[in-house]
Amino acid sequence: MQKVSVFKSKDDVQYIVGTNVRKVCKDKHVNLMEFAEEIDISYEYLRHIVSIGGQKSLSFYSMYKIAKILGISMDQLCEGIFDDEKKYDTDK
Repeated sequence: MQKVSVFKSKDDVQYIVGTNVRKVCKDKHVNLMEFAEEIDISYEYLRHIVSIGGQKSLSFYSMYKIAKILGISMDQLCEGIFDDEKKYDTDK
């Protein structure tokens, strides 16, 4: 019996990660301009990441730096990505 995952779209994943970054930054009162400097990306790019809609994607390394600097786990940064994943049995 083979299981096949149905993946969320790239846009959905970007939206979820961007929303999580925005929420943690807001909760921790992080200044986005200073934060962008710490993670070595432009303020404009960070604004696009945390904007409604998550308009830009992040490299794995950037996600790691964001999580590390914010003091959260990668699981927390990606929270919600794996919710409601569907598995389909292809042997039917």
